Amino acid sequence: MSVTTDKPAPYAPASAIIGLIEKHRSRGLPATVDSEALTRSSVPESLIPRTLQALQTLDLIDADGKVTPTMEGLRKAPEAEFKARMAEWLNTAYHDALQFIDPAVDDETSIRDAFRSYVPTGQQSRMVTTFVGLYSAAGVRADRPRAAVRASGRERTPAKTRAQSKPAKRNTPPPPPPQHKPQIDNGLPPALAGLLTSLPSAGQSWTSAERDRFVVTFGAVLDFCFPVDDRPKSKVEQENDDGDDE
Repeated sequence: MSVTTDKPAPYAPASAIIGLIEKHRSRGLPATVDSEALTRSSVPESLIPRTLQALQTLDLIDADGKVTPTMEGLRKAPEAEFKARMAEWLNTAYHDALQFIDPAVDDETSIRDAFRSYVPTGQQSRMVTTFVGLYSAAGVRADRPRAAVRASGRERTPAKTRAQSKPAKRNTPPPPPPQHKPQIDNGLPPALAGLLTSLPSAGQSWTSAERDRFVVTFGAVLDFCFPVDDRPKSKVEQENDDGDDE
């Protein structure tokens, strides 16, 4: 199955999809991946429907919730080959969109334009976030600033127009060079590291809606990577913890 314009495109958080792939690689997913299975995997209830839809559309599970050969291939891939296998999977899933964009070099504005024909229309910005997040996790998409018009807040003036303009009364300092995002510590869980790459570059801004969406997703991924367990510890567990502190 591939992402096409005649059916809903994936718009679940990339971190949730990557987290489930990582869980299948480390512990295995249930025989049937359904709403209950995602709940046990710490996927927030509000994200379960779109996550199931994304898993099916991206050919990770079939219509009955069974793990596909594609997902099995990702599970069995050696660590050294995992990102390459992810890139192969994504290139197949997003074959149609890749006729117009290159995730390795195109900015988010170009990617957004490529998704304008996809449905549901109201979720296109999330489709772009999912696309970028998945390719970032696969190591295909290098960190880069957003499009120049967004970074500077205005379009660049053509060279000829600038030459004909009147000299400015006072010198205006040139804009600072684009700031690149720092590399994410490889010691972090892949799902959490992949999410952090979606943050704006240093010195750039984002909207309150983008920030709120990141905070909600970050909480969900944090709980997935480090499950909360408030149950009282057994005596053996307590003794083990005490031993670790010594």
